[in-house]
Amino acid sequence: MENLLEIKHLKVSFFTPAGEVKAVNDISYTLGKGEILGVVGESGSGKSVTASTVMGLVESPGRIVGGSVIFDGKDVTKMSKQEIRSLRGREIGMIFQDPMTSLNPVYTIGAQIKEGLKLYYGLKGKEADKKAIELLKLVSINEPERRLKQYPHEFSGGMRQRVMIAMALAGNPKMLIADEPTTALDVTIQAQILEIIKELQKKINMSVMLITHDLGIVADKADKVVVMYGGRIVESAPCEEIFRNPAHPYTIGLLNSIPKLDSSDPLVPIEGTPIDLLNPPKGCPFAQRCQKCMKVCLSHMPPYTKISENHESACWLHDPRAKAAAGKEAVK
Repeated sequence: MENLLEIKHLKVSFFTPAGEVKAVNDISYTLGKGEILGVVGESGSGKSVTASTVMGLVESPGRIVGGSVIFDGKDVTKMSKQEIRSLRGREIGMIFQDPMTSLNPVYTIGAQIKEGLKLYYGLKGKEADKKAIELLKLVSINEPERRLKQYPHEFSGGMRQRVMIAMALAGNPKMLIADEPTTALDVTIQAQILEIIKELQKKINMSVMLITHDLGIVADKADKVVVMYGGRIVESAPCEEIFRNPAHPYTIGLLNSIPKLDSSDPLVPIEGTPIDLLNPPKGCPFAQRCQKCMKVCLSHMPPYTKISENHESACWLHDPRAKAAAGKEAVK
């Protein structure tokens, strides 16, 4: 599959009075054309910062300190502000996690959708109205002609998120970034929003980066999954492989914390707290919370080990050199 997006050894830091916050620390992954990639991890893992970097939205005190972001053959990190501006919306659309704060409360839904249509295609008047109605129909909003004249507060949370999807699709982008698109929505609405995204992806062969903290959300939507922790990628694999054969203790912890309808077993939380990105550990970022931590985990960053052809995990448990010493060096 041909890649639309290639992130190579990306490093993004925020320079604060307290010191350098290494939000994204040497990550690499790809997104193929027409593919859905799930980027999973808890708050502070670097998921959204990576998405912002792809969109050229990282601003002071944030800075790209290394690596590259190649989108459709062009390095986003070397583009001018004008080039990046033309990329947003037209080639890369983005859905943010809180539609109420993303939509302007004093403008109608129609005015906000048509603003993009005017910018991308120069559409005005009836032509813009017609295209805006088509976009609302595309995201399954009933009575689109009437809805165009309404304001954001007249829509439910799920309806506002559908409007955000319509606005993101206004430029007919090659890639859609969905950053926690179902936050604060109830379960049934979550399922509808995710299904709309998947249907649209199939319909127009669009690539999708689906960012979430919940592995359950990407279960039947993503083609492959990247699991992030502490600004690093700890595991990457095809979606089915992640669920069938999780390799990293953090991924296993995330899966154990998902409620199961057919089980009465209690949920198993991941003990401890996320790392301090101002002072990241020398070794594995997950070591202090890992039940299988060894001495080598505390002092050396684990290399990526191939579990199968397209499955990699950054864990010493899978390294032949550490396996032999696992029993002797166990810390917990």
